[in-house]
Amino acid sequence: MKRQLTYEDMKNIVGQINQRNYDYDEPFLNVVDEILDNSEGKHVQTVLNESFEKLLSQVNTEIEQVEKEMELSSLCRVGCAHCCYFPIIVTRLEVKLMLFYINQLPKDRKQVIKNQVEEYLHQHEATLSDMKKLDFEKDQNFKRKYKEFHLPCIFLNRETNKCMAYEVRPIPCRTYVNYVDADVCANELLPKEPISYEFLHRFYVEGMDEVIQEILEVVEDKEIGFSYPDDAADVNYLPLLLQEELQTTNVDWD
Repeated sequence: MKRQLTYEDMKNIVGQINQRNYDYDEPFLNVVDEILDNSEGKHVQTVLNESFEKLLSQVNTEIEQVEKEMELSSLCRVGCAHCCYFPIIVTRLEVKLMLFYINQLPKDRKQVIKNQVEEYLHQHEATLSDMKKLDFEKDQNFKRKYKEFHLPCIFLNRETNKCMAYEVRPIPCRTYVNYVDADVCANELLPKEPISYEFLHRFYVEGMDEVIQEILEVVEDKEIGFSYPDDAADVNYLPLLLQEELQTTNVDWD
């Protein structure tokens, strides 16, 4: 039976990951090349949706490759949703891309997500108002304060503890992984044991930029519902940006 890793074990492994001699650019650029090579005849919105999903998925593939090399086995399991109460900070562009993706889902699934989002924004209106005062750029304790809200992710199905937008869940949701002790996530507000693969975010962003630049040679950004690069520079908590987008844009939920 494989021994359970300790926090000190993980510190050593993180050091090895940081020193890993690996070209992270190449696999993401390969995904971009594949998408663009197969984009002829497709609507630009379809190309955007495919790019968003596939580049996010590549983040998972890279994590799996690291786990294989380092002989790591995640203790995160379906139905474990402790990290779904952490702050998820994204760009306005990512929120718009999530909405684009959700809007092309089958009608029944889209309706379930619509109901969840609308109920959430109504139910947690006061907490979301308090969240606006929590400055993640200046307040070093913002994560602890956010966790004290005990506010679930807007896309978390509380009955199943599963993500309702799993295919396009943001980078923070994909890169926070526990290999040490599953109990710490349940017992501690901010456990130190899990590690983050947040460094992969840059390669996903660069891949999306390549695709968007190609698209903008064909159409104007506003024709497909966003402003680039302004929306990519507008950063905030996921539910706040989602709330703003639903209030200010005509999202076709039907």
